[in-house]
Amino acid sequence: MESLSIPSRFDAGSIGKGRGSMNDAELLALAKRVVDRAWADLPSADRGLLEAIRAEGRDAIARPLGVYTDELRRSAGYASFPAAERQRQDAAAGLWIPELRLVLLNVAHPSFQGLDQHSLGWALARVAWHEWGHALAFHRATSEDVSRGRELLELAPPSMAENVRSADYRQREYTHEIVAEVYALLISRRRRGATGRPSWLSAEIYELVRRVVGWNQ
Repeated sequence: MESLSIPSRFDAGSIGKGRGSMNDAELLALAKRVVDRAWADLPSADRGLLEAIRAEGRDAIARPLGVYTDELRRSAGYASFPAAERQRQDAAAGLWIPELRLVLLNVAHPSFQGLDQHSLGWALARVAWHEWGHALAFHRATSEDVSRGRELLELAPPSMAENVRSADYRQREYTHEIVAEVYALLISRRRRGATGRPSWLSAEIYELVRRVVGWNQ
């Protein structure tokens, strides 16, 4: 049976040194290059859907996302989120910011620490794919889809369901998170040459992802 996994290597371009020997500027340059490559790896139809909702904006920074996002939102004329929401966003490795049409990654997130350059490339790419999946789900999932979040969680692979349950997600976010996570894994499989529905994914969730993100690989 096919396992639910991602490759351990991602060709982000050779820097010639390990992640630990990179300074902050080099690390950010690597992250931006990886995110651009991750965007290019999306199927052209998916990029078209994202461009249609103006979700092609992307960047990588090395600071907590809640604080930085709050600064961006306030500079654009939006009110600050409550402190609890900013702290919640600070804990994220990546965010889709609907008001700003922007995907942001925090390369200094603890989940990226201790990774070699190739593993870091895959981890960053996977977070970027997840956030683009999140953007599509946010804009294309129906209210009925969202209301079925708990039911869909029961159909999700056990490790995925446990990750969603253990994270600080609200029930109304379950569907978006499932779609986003499955989308990231499908993109990863596509880079390895695999297509169609993976054996670990229920047909119902696969059809949901196909409809919401336009997946046809």
